[in-house]
Parts: sequence; C-alpha cells; structure tokens
Amino acid sequence: MTSLLRFLNKFEILFYLVLAVILIIFVVKVYKAWKEWSTSLFGLEKEHTQRQINQSITILIFIFALGIGLFILTTFVAPSMPGVEQVATPTLNLTAQPPIIPSTPTTSATTTGLIPTLTAILDMGCIPDQVQWTDPINGDSISGKYLLKGTVNVPNLGFYKFEFSPADSDYWTTIAAGNKSIINEPLGGSWDTNSLTPGDYKLRLVVTNNQNEPMPECIINITIKAQD
Repeated sequence: MTSLLRFLNKFEILFYLVLAVILIIFVVKVYKAWKEWSTSLFGLEKEHTQRQINQSITILIFIFALGIGLFILTTFVAPSMPGVEQVATPTLNLTAQPPIIPSTPTTSATTTGLIPTLTAILDMGCIPDQVQWTDPINGDSISGKYLLKGTVNVPNLGFYKFEFSPADSDYWTTIAAGNKSIINEPLGGSWDTNSLTPGDYKLRLVVTNNQNEPMPECIINITIKAQD
C-alpha cells in the first residue's frame, strides 16, 4: 500500500493530465452522439446513438470517479501514512576531516569598535602605540617644568586631553588638550609642577573619537619631587 501511494504521489500530475485528456475525448463523443441522436429519423439509428451516449457517459462517470479517488489518496491518505513522503537526508562524508580552527589571542573592542584593548597595561587603560604615555612613564619621578610626551594614534580621532590628580583623589584637573594624532611627541606645552605639593600623583590621558565616544582612560602613577 505504501509503495502504491508513493507511486501515485510521485506521478500525480501526470495521472491528472491523462484523465483530463480521456475526459475531453469522451465529452466530445457524447456531444457528437447527442447531435446524431437529435437528427436521427429512424428508430434503429436513434437506438444505436443512444447506446453510444450511454457508454460514453458511463466512461465519463468512471473517469470522474478515478479523479476523485486519486485526489483523496494523494491529498488525505498519503500524508497520513508513514513512509510515503520521503524527506531527503544529507549524505555524510565519512572521509571529511573536521576543520581546525587556529587559536588566536582574545581581544575586546573599545567603544569605537575598531581598536583592541589587549588588556590595558597594568589595568590602566593604555594601549601600546595607540594611546600611551611615553614621558613620563608609570612610576617616574619628575620636578619643575616638565615636557609631557605621549602617543595618540587612533582611527576617527576627535580630540584628546591630559589631566592630573592627587593619588588618593578622583578630582582631575585638565592640563591641556589637542585634536591631532601624535606619536611620541609633546602633548602640548610644558607642565609646571612647582605650584604643586610634592608627593604621589596620577596622570590621565583621555581620548574621544569623532562620535564623541570616550575610549578607556590611560592612567599612570608618578611622583612629583621638590625642585632642587
């Protein structure tokens, strides 16, 4: 039964076409026989054409019944029978080797989505060759007027500013700012530390892109000494 339903399901359209052709042929025969019957003058002739009409109508009813049966089998019976509608399954390639994915260092994206943070140096937000202090560096001691140098070399640069704060405070004072990329160059003038109380301080370099989105802050710790 399953094989028969699968066969009917596969060639359903073809069967409908064949039945339609046969149906048309016998409809034409019935029409011609009817015309002959209506124009016949003799009883034997009418009886003969009537027999043709009856035979053709019988075949038409049979063809119509076949079409209805085919429709019921393919539309209602076949879908409810397991194994009739076969679903193609992918062919497994037993010789295929799984792809080898090379491991790469994990990086995270900054707010620009383009620059890797690489894990900030000493967790201070500095990015080598992109956002970093080059003079002084973390842990340096300075005094007097000091020329601050650094690197600000990032895509879509908006502007940068550099600030200082006592080591035990989060109150930042801006020293100066700029909007041009620099590589190990003065950030903008000398910083006069003579007016500050000697001790431990923090320097912060803040970079913002042209969408006004700040990047991680590059912070280092320094010591300001009294000038000799």
